[in-house]
Amino acid sequence: MLRAKKKLSLIFLCVIFGIVLIDLCQKSISAVTIYVITPTFYRISQKPDLVRLCNTFKLVDNMHWIVVEDSLVRTALVSRFLNECSVPSTHLNAASPKDRKKYHIKGSNQRNAGIEWLRKHRVSRYHKGVVYFADDDNTYDPRLFNEMRTLNMGATWPVGIVGGSSWEGCITAPDDPNRIIGFWTGYKPFRRFPIDMAAFAINLDLLFIYPNASFDYKHVEQQEGALLSQLGFKSAMDLEPRAEGCSKILVWHTKTYNPSIPLSRPNQPKIADFL
Repeated sequence: MLRAKKKLSLIFLCVIFGIVLIDLCQKSISAVTIYVITPTFYRISQKPDLVRLCNTFKLVDNMHWIVVEDSLVRTALVSRFLNECSVPSTHLNAASPKDRKKYHIKGSNQRNAGIEWLRKHRVSRYHKGVVYFADDDNTYDPRLFNEMRTLNMGATWPVGIVGGSSWEGCITAPDDPNRIIGFWTGYKPFRRFPIDMAAFAINLDLLFIYPNASFDYKHVEQQEGALLSQLGFKSAMDLEPRAEGCSKILVWHTKTYNPSIPLSRPNQPKIADFL
């Protein structure tokens, strides 16, 4: 009888220990901050696009949204919007090069501004974070951010509606969902990094291990690889597969239609008055 009681006590203690351990692990994972860097520029659909993102990001725990305007100054429109959005955020601005015909790359200055802000404002070297670059008109399933929260150095997943295809991204081994064996892509499939900007996230530590890593205006349509190669990755095969072994699409490279607006009536208030 005494032995039975001791066994029951031991089992009870093991169960309690297991519950505490699981709780600690969950708290450790949730303590990782997701830093989302979003370049944005003015057009009539800018605010609705940002509202859509805000509604998604509200569903994600421990996120910090860095919104960087392609502008010489921070605009009142975006400032008011971020004040109304309950997601913790930082508002920056960085203008793109004036010669748009010479530079066929968008968002590099804005993403670099976000990266530099992170380098200057890290809470401590023990603070854990993940960095993700999110366009302001893409569509994101909130589950994507939990997928990236547990990455080691860098992770990748498929993206829908990209590169003239219904999807592009990583492919894992049939018998091992944790091993990438290739990438499905239409544009230059033999690139070392055949992935979209929405298809990867990195450990915040890498921005400090490689303090000069940044985007540029030289590698047209290869900005992803330009950055990742500076962060110590030899190819996209080094990234960790996520989204159930690259079997789920949790982000779509959508584009908001830019409507053709007819001339307004003389006395009609401008849409900016409502923003």
